Amino acid sequence: MADPGSAEAADDGARSQGQSDQPPNALWRYVPALRTEGDEWRLRLLLHDFGMVWESTPPEQRPALVSREPASVDLRWDAFLAAYVEHRCIEDGIEPPAWTRQRERHLRAFWYAGGCHDYDRIRTIVTTPIVFEAHGIWIPREELTVV
Repeated sequence: MADPGSAEAADDGARSQGQSDQPPNALWRYVPALRTEGDEWRLRLLLHDFGMVWESTPPEQRPALVSREPASVDLRWDAFLAAYVEHRCIEDGIEPPAWTRQRERHLRAFWYAGGCHDYDRIRTIVTTPIVFEAHGIWIPREELTVV
């Protein structure tokens, strides 16, 4: 049996509240894995794994992947999730979900997602998509390409 405060219990509660009809690869379902991994693997899970799910889902079904607000991971990753969802939605002409605009999903100080060498900081700042910058995150645009 899950600890009532755990992510597993939250997921169980969501299923009992009718969330089992959500897509099996919905973004909120990634949160337990994000909580156990380091930053490098978190980027891989989101940019590659969820990115592949996003791209393989028909455009009219993509909003269902991100409609439910994911539980908190930590301040940086909460902002990253919002920025990434907003970025993908805008690219596809989809209205981003309201949870992406919450104040808690914006950082007060900038964070170089994925790390950044000193010599690479200018390129990172210059190529960061505006929506990431609005959330307080600097990440080179090319890092967001799903391969």
